[in-house]
Amino acid sequence: MGLKEGDLVITLPNVEKIRAIIDKIGPGVVGVITQTNSRFDDKAVYGVLVEGTIYYLFEDEIEKVEEEC
Repeated sequence: MGLKEGDLVITLPNVEKIRAIIDKIGPGVVGVITQTNSRFDDKAVYGVLVEGTIYYLFEDEIEKVEEEC
């Protein structure tokens, strides 16, 4: 996906299935990428800052808000 620190992202409907964050964030929440170097089972994990809390989400749980012009 090519996300880097400082990118704005929006959460996708997949986050509703994550038990650890049920009732904390849902789909359509905007956040900022703060960490990009984590991996789990060869999948990229991103630190996403949402309202002062960092959530660690996989690529398929977030989407970049806008592309560069």
